[in-house]
Amino acid sequence: MKNRSIFCVTLIILLCFGAAALFAARDKPAEGELELTEIVLQFQPNTLFAVQSVALEKGWFEEAGFEKVIIKNFTSGNLAGEALIAGELSMWVPGNMPVISMRHNGVPIVVTGMLNVCPAEYLMVRNDAGVSKPEDLYDISIGLMVGSTAQGVLWNLVNKYGLDNERLNVVNLAPPEQITALRNNEIQALLVWPPAAYKVKDIATYMFDSKDLSHTNVPMVFAESFIKKYPNTARALMEVLYRGQDWVADQSNWDEAKKIHAKRSEQPLELVEEMWLDYWNPKQPNGHLDQDFVDDFRGYTAFQKATGRIQEPISDILEYTYTGILEEIRPSYVKVKGLWTP
Repeated sequence: MKNRSIFCVTLIILLCFGAAALFAARDKPAEGELELTEIVLQFQPNTLFAVQSVALEKGWFEEAGFEKVIIKNFTSGNLAGEALIAGELSMWVPGNMPVISMRHNGVPIVVTGMLNVCPAEYLMVRNDAGVSKPEDLYDISIGLMVGSTAQGVLWNLVNKYGLDNERLNVVNLAPPEQITALRNNEIQALLVWPPAAYKVKDIATYMFDSKDLSHTNVPMVFAESFIKKYPNTARALMEVLYRGQDWVADQSNWDEAKKIHAKRSEQPLELVEEMWLDYWNPKQPNGHLDQDFVDDFRGYTAFQKATGRIQEPISDILEYTYTGILEEIRPSYVKVKGLWTP
């Protein structure tokens, strides 16, 4: 029994601090030199990842000193979080919902920046489902990924329309499976972000203004151990992504950026163009750590507490936000002060 306990404790430590175990140790670098020149990045088909596509295409990672960039593809930020815990990612860029859940479950992660602000969760309902008012949702099955931002949006929809959350039939499915299930009429609605939402427009309709109920941000997240052990690498990685963000946000670059991302993500250019404004709306500034960032995190934290997904004590987002790097590379983007320090 004692040996089993020791094994369990060891396993937990390896999972929580796996990011450090992924990379081989080097001699102590000179001041400012990258501690790591090989990194592993998350990639998904939606157009917020045009930042990574452009940076890869233009060689900006190499310019920053990285010798090798390994890309791992995921269908959702939740699944990428499992890779971060296992030490298989250098940086995590998910929706803010799984970040809250992971932090409150004791995983030592820290938010350092903001890749994108994207209230883009579409409630798509089959045209033959007989849904015309919110109460009709009781009579159908709704596919979404439990623990994702979509679940928080559904909760906000429930509260807006005075529905009973316990009466909704929610089916836990990843985005690709949601599409298949909807087409097979195994579910009658799905709540998901692009591009999955656009792939069912021929049989389903967007309903009940679900995007307006979103508090979704896509933060830049590191394991605490990574920041402490590889500060120069973390800073360089953030610099590249903010450089890419600035370039992609510039409307004069949109045509080229769309083509680059379509090629990198192996998607039709028409689909990339269709979902572009869900992630790159000029009215929605990206990159800032400000009061909106705080309020959005607090909103989803309150949802998780209300539904029993997290317990007391509740950590406020500023307790696991580190603004030190952003203060160096984009000081005007820092409107709130993070409380976490290395």
